[in-house]
Amino acid sequence: MLPLDTPLTAIPLLFLDLETTGLDLAAGHRVCEVALLRERAGTEEDRLDCLLNPGRRLDPHAAAVNGLRDDDLAVAPSFVTVAPTIETLATEAVLVGHNLAFDLAFLSAELQVIGRPPLTSPSLDTLPLARRLLRRSSYSLKALANELGLPPPTHRAMADVLALQALFHHLRGLMATLGAVTLGDALRFERGVLPGAPEPEASPLITQALAEGRTLRIVYHSRSSPEPTTRTIHPIYLSCERGGVYLRAFCELRQNVRAFAIEKIAAIELLDG
Repeated sequence: MLPLDTPLTAIPLLFLDLETTGLDLAAGHRVCEVALLRERAGTEEDRLDCLLNPGRRLDPHAAAVNGLRDDDLAVAPSFVTVAPTIETLATEAVLVGHNLAFDLAFLSAELQVIGRPPLTSPSLDTLPLARRLLRRSSYSLKALANELGLPPPTHRAMADVLALQALFHHLRGLMATLGAVTLGDALRFERGVLPGAPEPEASPLITQALAEGRTLRIVYHSRSSPEPTTRTIHPIYLSCERGGVYLRAFCELRQNVRAFAIEKIAAIELLDG
């Protein structure tokens, strides 16, 4: 486990991006390209960049975005052949991604298929970091790269990793001006907690779910729906926002990471497993 007081400039970083056959993990979509770049103190240590045979056809929309072809994927190696390399690269490193929960959900699913546990490395997501540090009309990786003059992402895994790497370096410099210079500082800053500020608080069930990696079923009053909705969510962390304390979690209903205002959660149930 990496010490939280380790300077961000000294810790091993593993920049990660995946391309998938489609966006819906529940519909059986799979990883079809993976790119990883491991860096320490500004020096690249290793990288992985390869197509993967997903065992299914590309969704037409996904193919139109990433430009991949089913014929090329059919002759690519399977995920099981690169899994040991992924696990080695992630050892004692901090995972970095843009909208990282999406990539980690697919990566964990692929590891589960071959009987391997999910990666347990600490992680930093440049999407919420950028939202806290920058004022932009769009926080997509492409928009941020264009505005900041960074290497352009192309919806191919390694090109996106290089854009991600440059974006993180930029954001790390901005965090340093605010006093967030260690791994622990960065993990807290991603959640909206400035250096020296107290941790946000929530109900005992939410606290337990976060500590044990448990799933919650909640009844939520959303702005988009006049009636409360029941949702199954996978908590990630508590964050401090202008509107109060929020629970950031993967929502099975929306198939994406969402922020749930604590005050709008009407009921909570801790699920088994």
